[in-house]
Amino acid sequence: MGSKTLRNTLLVVALYAVAGFLLVRECAYGGGMGAAYKTCECLGIEWELYDSRPADGPRKTICIGIIQSTTCYRFEGGPVIECPR
Repeated sequence: MGSKTLRNTLLVVALYAVAGFLLVRECAYGGGMGAAYKTCECLGIEWELYDSRPADGPRKTICIGIIQSTTCYRFEGGPVIECPR
């Protein structure tokens, strides 16, 4: 009985880990120290992260789902540029 419970628990943990690896991506980040600022359109949940260091840029989010498109800006609201690879 204990072996089945352990196996099922490990299976659930492994499924969560695989789903997290496949579905969690950085969405909005950059912009600090003159770097390009990247935003995206998230099909799912966009979760805002907070970082207290001013050099990290204006805003950082992650997308839990699928990223539909990305847009890069020279500054946070400035002209659109090509996204670096």
